[in-house]
Amino acid sequence: MDVVGDIMTKKVITCTPKGTLLEIQNLMVKHRISRVVVADIEKKPVGIITQKDIVNFLLADTSKRGIEEIQAKEVMSKNLITVKPVAPTPDAAKTMIKNNISSLVVVDDDDKLKGIATKADISLYFASKGAGIYSVRDFMTPNPITVRQSQSIFLAVALMSENNISRIVVTDEENKPVGIITLTDVTMMSSLLKPAKAVKEKKPVFLKGILFPPKGIHLLTAKDFMTADPMSANEDADLAEAARLMTKHGVSGLPVINNAGKLVGIVTKSDLTRAVASLKK
Repeated sequence: MDVVGDIMTKKVITCTPKGTLLEIQNLMVKHRISRVVVADIEKKPVGIITQKDIVNFLLADTSKRGIEEIQAKEVMSKNLITVKPVAPTPDAAKTMIKNNISSLVVVDDDDKLKGIATKADISLYFASKGAGIYSVRDFMTPNPITVRQSQSIFLAVALMSENNISRIVVTDEENKPVGIITLTDVTMMSSLLKPAKAVKEKKPVFLKGILFPPKGIHLLTAKDFMTADPMSANEDADLAEAARLMTKHGVSGLPVINNAGKLVGIVTKSDLTRAVASLKK
């Protein structure tokens, strides 16, 4: 049985507790990652910041500070759950599910940072090991939360935060998926999560090649943010094939459709992690 040391990402992007959200956002963009480990001067992990942490903090923060003024130590999750490199991979998946987290910081016997195991690593593992075991229907999340193209982007963000989800499907009148909005889309425009501040500063917002006047920020819709024509998976498809598709294209979730093309569920890296957790050692 493979162990965490075999699947973990060894090159971990870190910041200090005094690093700002702006710096962390830039790290996420530069390295195309969704989390940054916060480490002390001895390279021991003291916290972690995910895109979800950033979005939830900014939604709740009532101060007038910009993201360049907010430090990592204010936002980070401090109760780190760690794992050793010798832990079996299914056990790591079970730990993620039990604690409702999307990554485990990997440390050595001296509690120094050795790597990070994420749901992306778990998904890659299942893509290579799980062919022919399950169908997408077996582990998809049915009846996903959706929005229409004309609904406010702030409604979409609120629904993601309230329901603790990382993506929301945009559907048309026939309940067919026409787009998807992810935490990555929202985090990269995190200044818009403080619309009052943006309006006060009277600075136009540059979004997808278009300049929006500050007073028009409240008019932004799901269509303005969504990735159109998202890839999807049929409910009858092999789950490992869906995992390979997600891994190949670097996406964390796929709308699931039936033979009529209508939305019936969503399959995410969390669902793939549940599948790995079910594997026998």
